Amino acid sequence: MGLFFVTFCNIYYILTKFATKKNMISKLFLLLFASLIIFQVGYSQVDEASIDELIKNGSEQKLVSENSRYMQEDYFYFANKIAVKLIEINATSCNYNYRKGYGALYSEENPVKAKANFEIAIQNTSASYDAYSKKEKTAPYDAFYHYAVCLHKLGEYDKAMTAVNTFKEKSRKESELLPKADMLIVQINNAKASVANNITIKNVTELNSEYPEFTSNLSLDGKMLFLTARRPWENGESDPYRDRRFNFPTEDGYYAINKNGSFSNPIRMKNSNPKFNESHLTVDASEREMFFYSDSTGSGDIYFGKVARDISNPTIEDGVTSLNTEFWETHAIATQDQNTVYFVSDRPGGLGGRDIYRVDKDVNGVWSAPINLGAPINSIYDEDAPFLSYDGKIMYFSNNGDKSIGGFDIFYSRLESENKWGAPVNMGAPLNSTYDDVFYNTSMDGKAAFLSSNRSGGKGNLDIYQIGNITPLTEIAVFKGIIKTSTGEPLPEDVKLDFALNCPDCTEKDKKMTLIPNLRAGEFFTPLEPCRSFQASMYNVGNSEPFQQETFITGCDLSYQEVVREFIYDMEKRILVPVEVEVIDTTPIAATFENVEFMHYFEYNKNSVTAKDQALNAKLKIVDEQLAKGREKVTINIYSSASTVPTTKYSSNDQLAQLRAENLQKELNNYYSTSQYKNKVNVKIIKVIVDGPAYQKDAQNKGKYKPYQFVGIKTE
Repeated sequence: MGLFFVTFCNIYYILTKFATKKNMISKLFLLLFASLIIFQVGYSQVDEASIDELIKNGSEQKLVSENSRYMQEDYFYFANKIAVKLIEINATSCNYNYRKGYGALYSEENPVKAKANFEIAIQNTSASYDAYSKKEKTAPYDAFYHYAVCLHKLGEYDKAMTAVNTFKEKSRKESELLPKADMLIVQINNAKASVANNITIKNVTELNSEYPEFTSNLSLDGKMLFLTARRPWENGESDPYRDRRFNFPTEDGYYAINKNGSFSNPIRMKNSNPKFNESHLTVDASEREMFFYSDSTGSGDIYFGKVARDISNPTIEDGVTSLNTEFWETHAIATQDQNTVYFVSDRPGGLGGRDIYRVDKDVNGVWSAPINLGAPINSIYDEDAPFLSYDGKIMYFSNNGDKSIGGFDIFYSRLESENKWGAPVNMGAPLNSTYDDVFYNTSMDGKAAFLSSNRSGGKGNLDIYQIGNITPLTEIAVFKGIIKTSTGEPLPEDVKLDFALNCPDCTEKDKKMTLIPNLRAGEFFTPLEPCRSFQASMYNVGNSEPFQQETFITGCDLSYQEVVREFIYDMEKRILVPVEVEVIDTTPIAATFENVEFMHYFEYNKNSVTAKDQALNAKLKIVDEQLAKGREKVTINIYSSASTVPTTKYSSNDQLAQLRAENLQKELNNYYSTSQYKNKVNVKIIKVIVDGPAYQKDAQNKGKYKPYQFVGIKTE
């Protein structure tokens, strides 16, 4: 998938493993160099048959010369095949063991095999190493560096440090591997200092093969997973276009069905072309729009795809001109409202390597010029594969710099304010490894997560792994709709729902949006802010009168929550109608009770609400009624907030928010101190925050800040 996948599959490996980018000149040189490589890949006469003929009948000198040439040109697969033959000729040669170790490490990606070869190679090294002579019995000093890479991957950190320092001591000062060695030392120290957490990681074997699989992306309902894979076509159509450096087939988009936690075998997208690398990147909530990567135009660009009934056959439109340049654009993902797109590019003007950029859509549907996210997200190293949590408040991405424990690691950053991201945090081991770990993504509730990694123990190169025992996303609220037709027929493609949210304490009244269901399951989703009360209106598209109105509250607790509504699409009248849900009181039998929620919004510096408050008192009476009907115990959780408007009465906004929570806790404890249920009620403070838009000396705009001045309760 674009520049990243060259690490494993094509020319990116050259750019990241054996070259550096420090300035504009070097970037342009590398671009030219990569273009020449692409030309050679497409038009070189090198093929497996000619290599097999060389191995069978070529002289030892010819084998040495060709192996050296392929190593220098980074034809890892062919170099490794020849090295196997050289080892057969002389298994004790330090020179030949160096060559075989190099192939095992970078072609086979097998550090265990490579380690054994390098251990022989480093026994006799020389500064005057002649790579083109069959008489050469020594290995170059570079063997110590590659040996250290093996040891680092295998977790033998002290030995790795010794080996890399030996390389630095012996190597010539102009060696292009010295910057790599310095970074390796940093990452070895990071790995030594890392402490494994309780996260588990499992290879999703039904999705993986001996070839690379990556860019997994779970649908919002969790029933379908999209991915990219480099698998050969059944009839051999893709064979002429294999990447000759690693002998991998071209990339194609795939999807797999998730049934009861098990995935089907991946199915290739029908619009795939065997000649080009085409990666599925991300899909929107309606499953009607997708981002794709393709190198059909040369360097690699982001393309926009539209999906009708057949999700396996999207129509790929022209490249997204607002994103693409003559440089590499490798990945893209949009926010849930589709108003911001984050993407990756190595264009000039960035902080270094590949950076993450964004474009924003204005009210007229016009996209802004690309904006570099800057520090602390971007760095002088490579950033790639951004993924957003469902509410857009957490960005996950990969970085291969000085905070990594090895190769690419997965980091996360939290959105602190509008377009301002916090310092990235390494997600630690075992989620991250000393190998490359990329393309982290989660389900809507954050309970399921996936990544791609070439760590040891996989089925082949990049595999897709599922993460277990992770901390779910918090403060996520979702409105979910399910539409079925009156006749049981598939849902027509033009069915939509106009959805208006009116928050009594929000400045933006009647926020109206059009929600489009996916055709696969008739489901639609839209995020909601937690800890808010909403008046929702639902309209048939084009109608001025709503067919359903209701009020609901999203909780303030630290959990994922859904507001689910079902609808019937009347095929004859071509309108949506709500499904009436029959409510049956099962309390005396099942003794189950709904949790009670309450929100109170404050004016500036106000901090208390009493149990006599009409709205709060009504909620407390519901709790009393539940206790009277047999509810054994109730925990009343308190949440409070202060806005960013500086308080003039208290030492800080944090103190004000804390006071609001403590005052309500005291009030509720007093309320129940004389109640017959006092031993059945526990009142506790769960969360105290300062939140809201950054203060801009506009305290008179009370409506802007009032939604973040509250105290609330939710029972459990």
